[in-house]
Amino acid sequence: MAMGKNKTGIMAAITAAAEAPKDSGSDRAHRTLPKGTIGSVRAGLGGIQEIDTNLVLGWGPKDRLDIELTAVNSDGPHESIQELAASIAEAGQQVPVLLRPSKERDGHFEVIYGQRRILACRHLGIPVRALIRTLDDTDALMAKGLENAGRAELSYYERVRFAQAILEQGYSRAEACQALAISKNTLSQLERINRLVPSALGEAIGAAPGAGRPKWMILATAFEKAQLTEKHVLEILSGSAELDSDQKLEVVLHEIGKRGKQDRTTQERSPVPGVQIKSGKSGLAVTVKRAGVNKNFANWLDQNLDQLIQDSFERFQSENPEG
Repeated sequence: MAMGKNKTGIMAAITAAAEAPKDSGSDRAHRTLPKGTIGSVRAGLGGIQEIDTNLVLGWGPKDRLDIELTAVNSDGPHESIQELAASIAEAGQQVPVLLRPSKERDGHFEVIYGQRRILACRHLGIPVRALIRTLDDTDALMAKGLENAGRAELSYYERVRFAQAILEQGYSRAEACQALAISKNTLSQLERINRLVPSALGEAIGAAPGAGRPKWMILATAFEKAQLTEKHVLEILSGSAELDSDQKLEVVLHEIGKRGKQDRTTQERSPVPGVQIKSGKSGLAVTVKRAGVNKNFANWLDQNLDQLIQDSFERFQSENPEG
């Protein structure tokens, strides 16, 4: 893989190619392109081209929670796609997307970046303006990450998921850091949140574009300390369909706050093995495990507990005549 190319070089090459005349050096480009691929010939033409959006396929690590180049999107575009489509209809597509020829389907292309613009053009029924380049996987990943970083489009949690998707596709941690323009320490933080926050829960909350690292770290720590369960939080979110993703995250953080207060007012002790007593403002609970050496004791206590409580209550009354 071409790891020797730096980030500036990749983006400079793409920008320069966009400004080049369409017929400039096309013969030379044709000789260096893979043979037998219509898309590769298109890649040798330089300049910005108009491409039928039905010829564009998804590629690479997923960087967004709510955007995919699949047939699902054709049934009803996401609200943000509709807004972008309205903008393109009014002012045109100002920024081209980046594609590369598909090795699997002749005449088709894989999207490196610009998924929202492609879907918006598909919604409008117009071709998408695109640069087509023959990039290998590593250079494609770098371009994808750099475009996201330059346009500041990804939320913090989308960066968490993007980093994980990069690693799961076999790229190294160094390549992930380069694609996201982050340090190893920052990557470790992203990995920690991904590890502790259940994926289903993260998807239920959504991108939360207004939330940065601190809020997601609070959520991750709550799961690490077993303050929350995935099932309980998903039940809470089941009734919040009308909320946006930032509001959903706030609902979950509020639940963590409530449980934190409960933890501070509840005391636990274990006078004998297998017996746990929880004492709080709202009540007193005694739990006896029916397992191992405690089984016989638990059975005996079950048979005698009523009498023990009555005896204890009578003792209490004798020691506290005023009740």
